[in-house]
Order: sequence, then C-alpha cells, then structure tokens
Amino acid sequence: MLDSDEQVEKCLGKIFSENRVLEIIKDLCLLGSRFSGTISEKRAQEYIIEQLNKTGIKHSEFEFEYQGWQRGTCNFSISSPEKEIFPSISLVLAPSTDEEGIEEIIIDGGGGSQTEMEKIKEKIPGRIVMVHSGKTEEGWLHRRIKYANAVKFGAKAFIFANHNPGQLFPTGSVRSNRIGEIPAIGISKETYEYLIESIRRYKEVVGKIFVFNHTQEDTSKHIIWDIPGHATDEIVAIGGHYDGHDLAQGATDNAGSIAVLLELTRMIKENNVIPARTLRFFAFAVEEFGVVGSTIYVNNTDVSDIVAMVNFDGLVGHVPKHIACNGYEELYNKIKEMESEFLYETTVSKNIITASDNYPFLCKGIPNMCVYGERPDPGAGRGYGHTSADTFDKISKLDAKLSLAFALVYIYELSKIKELPRILTENETIELLKDAKLEDNLELLDKWPFK
Repeated sequence: MLDSDEQVEKCLGKIFSENRVLEIIKDLCLLGSRFSGTISEKRAQEYIIEQLNKTGIKHSEFEFEYQGWQRGTCNFSISSPEKEIFPSISLVLAPSTDEEGIEEIIIDGGGGSQTEMEKIKEKIPGRIVMVHSGKTEEGWLHRRIKYANAVKFGAKAFIFANHNPGQLFPTGSVRSNRIGEIPAIGISKETYEYLIESIRRYKEVVGKIFVFNHTQEDTSKHIIWDIPGHATDEIVAIGGHYDGHDLAQGATDNAGSIAVLLELTRMIKENNVIPARTLRFFAFAVEEFGVVGSTIYVNNTDVSDIVAMVNFDGLVGHVPKHIACNGYEELYNKIKEMESEFLYETTVSKNIITASDNYPFLCKGIPNMCVYGERPDPGAGRGYGHTSADTFDKISKLDAKLSLAFALVYIYELSKIKELPRILTENETIELLKDAKLEDNLELLDKWPFK
C-alpha cells in the first residue's frame, strides 16, 4: 500500500486530468444565489449532502436561528437640480423607509472613514451620506464600518457606491445579525460619478430614496464532516461559506471554495490519504449576513479540540494565493517554513481578517488562517465580488485545478506540523487585536466579544 505522501502525489496527477471542481462550481451556481432564507440555499444544502453521500462520508448538521431579511422594492432619484432616476439596490439587513421615503440633500462622504466624516461632521446630521467602496484616508475599510460611521455621525440614509466600473451595484450587509438603523442602498460607479459632478457644479443635490424590505426570524444550518487522521484528539478545522448574495451566482464568493472542500474530501477518501491530524470540514451558512453562522457555532459548541482553523473565502478566481495568518507571529513563521512545499509562489502575511468565518475562531485564540485568491490589481478591492458579475465564466479550468491542488498540499502539510502554535489566552487575543488598532472599529460593529 502506498503511504499518504505518495497518495497525495497520485491525487495531484488526477487533479490535472479532471475538471470536477469547475463542474461543481457550475452546479452550485446553477442552483441559484444560495442567499440565506431562499429556496436556492436549501437546494445548496441538499447538493452538498448528496455529494458527501456519494463519497461515503457521514455528516452532521448544526441548525441555528438568525435575523432573516429579503430584498424588496428600491427606488432612488434626485429632484434637483433636475429630476433623474437611477438604478439602485438595497443593502442587506437595511431597514425600509416609510411610505413617503427619504428626501434630503446628498453629502459626499468620500471613502467613509471616521477621518473623512470628521471633516464634514456639521453637514451630516439628517442628510443622505454617500461613500464609495474604494480605499479611504485610513486605508481599506469594510462596508459595515463605513455604514456605522454614517450612523454615528447622524446620517438619515446611506448610499454605497461601487468604485469599480461596469454599471455594477455593490451589495452586502450593513450590520451583523440585526437590522440596521438607517436605510442603505448600493449604486454603480457611473451613477456615483454623475452625482459627484452634480454636487461639484451645483453645490446642493437633493436625493430621494424609497425602500421596502422584508424581515423575519429564520433558521439555517452548517454541514459538518470529518476525515479521521492519525491523531484523533487534535482537529484542524477547514471551512468555507456556501451562501451567496441574491443578485449574484457567487462563483468566486464562495461556490469555488465549497467545490474545493467537496472535491478535496472525495480525493482524500477515495485515495486513502490519512492526514496527520483529523480534518473537520465546515460548509458554513449565513456568512454574508455579517459572519453570523460561524459566530453562533463557535459561541455555542465546544471547540476545545480544534487546534487550527483554515478558512477558504474566495479561494478560486485568481491563481496567486494569499494566506493571512491573522496576527499570529508564530503561525506566520510556521507557514513561511512550509512555503517550499507549496506548488507555486504564495503570499503569506500577518494580515488580520475580521469579516469572514475565521474571525470567531480568532476570538477564541485558535490559530487561524484566511486563504483567498489574490487579485492582480489590489486597488480593485472586491472586484466582481458582491455584484451580479461574480459568475462562473470568470473561472478557468486551470484556475480551478490549481486551487484544488494548492488546497490539497496546503492542508496535508499543515496537518503534519509537529507542533502547531498554541491557543492564545483571551488576554493575549485582546492584545493582538489592540496592537492591530482594531478595537474601536470592532466595537463600532458590535463585533468586540470581550468584556
């Protein structure tokens, strides 16, 4: 019988002779958006379970309740200097307006950072604040931080503009597991540029927003399965979220990662690869509502046997891979030592990712990594992500194969590390986040779980 190292090499040969990952991505995308609370989400759950059953893998399910939300009517126009109507969408978890809507002066909030808001703080109260999705004076900031800043400074409504061209509306949640305070809509870069030029010329532009969304309590579930390793008392968690946004296929975010998890499982099982530690796979639900599902899981189950966590979010879509070690110095050093084992050059950083499913594990002090495809142009931010253009035609066969090959080698080698970095105490985790100057923004987002 071949040992596991040889079996992994055998698997790599098979990866490049098959197209299974790309086909699974297409399967998931053709089911629909997988948006939380929709029929397509249920179909995705059934599909994942069906694939596991075909492989002969037993699974468990973790069901939970969360704040549900469904998109309704959204209308946006300006009434001065001349009346114009613009395409727009509501942002996820944003509240409805009243029947009359909101009609107010639009204030240019730049990138939406606190620094930029401070400069115009006298103009903001009671107005509509418009910000773009690009880099701010404080660097890159998540959409939810920009929204929270608008709320903090007294805005009556929030406009979030894409900084990438293509008449694409950006979407995403404004709060985590709760309805936001003020209505929020997404507009394209082209509409944004029109409004900015109008403000520059006419000084005062009045916008009108009418939004009606649906809210309800809802339930969803994670799908969890194990591949036993030589060490069964130490578990390496590997996760990715299967939900997407309702206006998109969600091919790169995050059908690609789920396809890799499923195919990785099949290849390990069918080729009798035995990892050094037990691998526990998670198909997470309700990530796009503000990392809701994984947070509820980690806070309501015993995760003391998990010694490391790897989160795939946007793994497929760009060939260069980025491994963010989330501030763990020792973990960063361990992964750097492994670089020679990877199939191609990879960026390894100490970057801290707080807006994906690794973050709840980080808060428990568990060494964690967020792995994603690195875009050629850092200034593009999400690029097609969170827009209707995140479709499977953007993913090549080679990219899908390279992503699976990378994940196989990376996970297998990670499980073999003799001494993984220890789990941090709560005080050490707090210090890590404070040193990265993340405390204020995390408190602003209600995502600081420490006393």
